[in-house]
Formats: sequence, C-alpha cells, structure tokens
Amino acid sequence: MKQWLSNQLRAWRLRRRYPQARLAAGVMIDPASRLGNHVALFANVALIDVAIGTGSYIQQGSNVSAAEIGPYCSIAAQVVIGLAPHPLHLASTNPTFYDPVAPLPKCFASRLLHAASLPRTTLGADVWIGYGVLIKAGVTIGTGAVIGAGSMVTRDIPPYTIVAGNPARPIRRRFDDATCEALLASHWWTLDETRLAKLAPHFASPVALLQALKELP
Repeated sequence: MKQWLSNQLRAWRLRRRYPQARLAAGVMIDPASRLGNHVALFANVALIDVAIGTGSYIQQGSNVSAAEIGPYCSIAAQVVIGLAPHPLHLASTNPTFYDPVAPLPKCFASRLLHAASLPRTTLGADVWIGYGVLIKAGVTIGTGAVIGAGSMVTRDIPPYTIVAGNPARPIRRRFDDATCEALLASHWWTLDETRLAKLAPHFASPVALLQALKELP
C-alpha cells in the first residue's frame, strides 16, 4: 500500500509538472529533464537529463540518458539512447574496481580511477527509431532519419537517411537529394500549431508539402 501511494504521488507530481504531456504508469523523469508540448511517454519510460521537443513520443520500456530529442520524433519500445562506455585501458571494465561510489552492492575501489561524463546524444526533428534500437552516447542523428528495428547505432546518421543493422549502415536516403535539402531548409517542425493544421493535408507528399509551405502567408 505504501509503495502504491508513493507511485501515485510521483505520477501526480509529474502530471502537474507537465500538464500538456501524456504520461503512462511507471514513467520516470529526473529533475534535469524537460518536455515540450504534447509529448507522450508510454509505460515505464525512463529519462535522465533529457530534453524532448514538441509532439515527440517514446513507447514502453525505453531508456534515454543525456539526450536532446527534436520535435515530432517517433521512438518505439525497448529503445536505449545514450549507452555509456566503460574504460578499456584499465585492468577491469567493472565499476566495482574503479568507482567507489558506483551503485553496486560491493566496491573494492577506494578512489576514483576513471571519470568520464556521458556525451550528449542529439536527435533532429522527425526521427523514427524502430523497436529495440541501441544508440551509443554522443552520436548525432539527423532530421528525418529512420533507424530499423534492432539496430546498433555507433556513429552519426545524416538527415533523411534510412539505416539498419549491427552496426547500423546506410541503406538509402528517403527522398532525392534536392527534396531532402528543401525539407531541411523549410524547418516545418518549428511552425505553430495553427499553420501545421493547415499544412496537414499536404504531408501525404513531400513535394506537395514544400509547395504548400511556399504559399503560406
């Protein structure tokens, strides 16, 4: 009962802090994280030092650390963003031997032998990440990129590029180069909700969207 009450209180505080977000049960958001408008976090999503842009969602069981996520990103379940490295130059890669404050039952280290801050991971706008993707800390994923389910991302991904595999490799760009560059230059994801509502019927085609953008007042 005590644990249930504690969970309910935490959920109430998060809903009060982010009234425009949709937060499912078991969501964990640390104080350093920030959510834009209309963000949706599914069950048991965990965020540590993460900023999420307007309209993005993260499905159940995903964990994100030290990341900037742009607007209108779609992140599937069981995704991990911000995989932390362990030191390879020490005799052991286990923190019990190099970090005396590691959250482990037993630590043999009496002093810190290796200190490294987690590099920030950056996702541009409108990125789609498939189920079970793992993303190394510090990479940059360009606007409009798509990452296939189960991929392991270890390096930067250019905008509007589809990648997949372990390690993830480019398959193709989503559109021809001219269209990709025009979409990037348009910055449509920065428009207010009123303008996006007017543009919504044109999202069926990038060419139609670009034309509609030119005609906006």
